[in-house]
Order: sequence, then C-alpha cells, then structure tokens
Amino acid sequence: MNATRPIILMALMALSLTACGSVRESLGLGRSSPDEFAVIDRPPLAMPPDFSLRPPRPGAPRPQDADISQTAYASLFNGNTPAGKAPAVSPLEKTLLLQMGADHADPNIRDVINRESAQKTDVSDHLIGDLLSSDKNGDNVVDAAAEAERLKQAKEKGEAINQTATPIIEHQESGFLGL
Repeated sequence: MNATRPIILMALMALSLTACGSVRESLGLGRSSPDEFAVIDRPPLAMPPDFSLRPPRPGAPRPQDADISQTAYASLFNGNTPAGKAPAVSPLEKTLLLQMGADHADPNIRDVINRESAQKTDVSDHLIGDLLSSDKNGDNVVDAAAEAERLKQAKEKGEAINQTATPIIEHQESGFLGL
C-alpha cells in the first residue's frame, strides 16, 4: 500500500499538468496563431458583360492618369479645382438657401470671427495668468521652514507669536516662462 501511494500521486500530478493546457484553451486564454498554410477559396473570375472596348490611341494620355497639380489641389480643397466650375445649384437648393438667409450673409464675417477669437484669447490669457501667478492676486506664500524657526524662537523667549512678521516667499520672475 505504501509503495503504490507515490505512484498514484505521480499519476494524479501528471494528469493535472496535462489538464492545465486544455483548461486554458477551454477558458479562451490560449493563443491561437493564424495558419499561414491555409488555402482560401476565391470566387472565379467573371467575364465582363461588354467586350466593346475602344482600342487606345497611340500618343494619347492615359485616361486614368490625372495631372499631378490638379490631383493635389483637389485633395486639398475637397475637389474644387481652380479650372473646374462650381456645380449648378438646383431650384430646391436655391429656395432652401434663400429661406435660410444666405443672400443676407455678412461679407465681413472673417473680420468678425477674427475679432471675437482675439477677445477670447485675451480672456483666456488673463485666466491662465491669474491661475499660474500668485502675486497678481496679492496672495502671499508663507516660508514654512522660516515660520517654524520663528515660532520656535518665540516660544523659547516666551513672546507672543504675533509680535514679529511672518516670513513670506518672494515671487521672483525667473526662468524661461517667467513663472
């Protein structure tokens, strides 16, 4: 009985070790890499319905090749090429634009927007400056080490703690940003 106990224990340990891999797979923790040798079925090539293609003309530019400058301009400005004309506006679009007041648009709208954004920038600069600098608000920062030393000396001398001035850290504008 004593000799079979280690053998049974070893067999149980071997079974538990082999189960670890399958438990990982069943829990979805195992990694399965894609099979690079798998063959993918592709649909068969289809014949074009119309065989009446025109033969190319010798020396003519290829129709799929566009002018590089025109292509760049179109990609930058949403297809509005300088040589191209604006698309015709349908009567329904004209009616909609008139009802929305597009004919009364301010021609100086860019100036108005620039002025408003400059005002917002000024306000945000003041806000950031007020948040970052303590001396603009008149707030004083107490020097903790010097204050502790002052209180300690006042206690040793038996004086009141409000007889001498509280040491304050002076704000010096130094550094790259002046903070």
